[in-house]
Amino acid sequence: MTTQIVDPCQLLEEIGFAAVTVKAINAEVVAYNKLFALLVEPPAGLESARWFVECVRTRIAAADEERWETCFTNRTSVQVQVSLSEINGEPLDFEMRTVARSNANDSSDTILCIFVPLNSPVLERFFDAYISKGSDLERRRIRDELHKGVSQQLLGAAFACKVLACRLATLNEKLGKEAADVGVLLNNTVIDLQNLMRS
Repeated sequence: MTTQIVDPCQLLEEIGFAAVTVKAINAEVVAYNKLFALLVEPPAGLESARWFVECVRTRIAAADEERWETCFTNRTSVQVQVSLSEINGEPLDFEMRTVARSNANDSSDTILCIFVPLNSPVLERFFDAYISKGSDLERRRIRDELHKGVSQQLLGAAFACKVLACRLATLNEKLGKEAADVGVLLNNTVIDLQNLMRS
């Protein structure tokens, strides 16, 4: 049985990620996928081996440069921010995730760099859905609190007013009527609140 060697860059392209493999010694490009080539838009005449150094290395966020250098030197994994541009020239921020790899065939180490967009329509839809879900949960929590807390307390107060109105009516008809009106007001408030929670 033979094992087929799969180029990770091509595999990543199939799931929608730009990727490049560079030599760990000088960052020359060893392999890349079409999405990476479209992403970096290399200048005409620039050999593909220099694409990473010229088109990506210079665009790593200043705050992440030291971390990238440490990763490159020590051949460790790291995540740094890179600002590149899409085909239409609109700037896009990416998280470049790197994975150090050892090649047993020719004893040269490489680093696989995967570009994850930070502001793509897919991520925007994800964040919108996340925010929407959070809003729904918050609305549900408020509705439950209103139903179990405020609504029940208002109902209790309305019932107490009704009992108080009956007692007061035996002593003073006018005070009994006023207490009954307060009870009706509280009861109507509970009904309005429940209608609001249903909508």
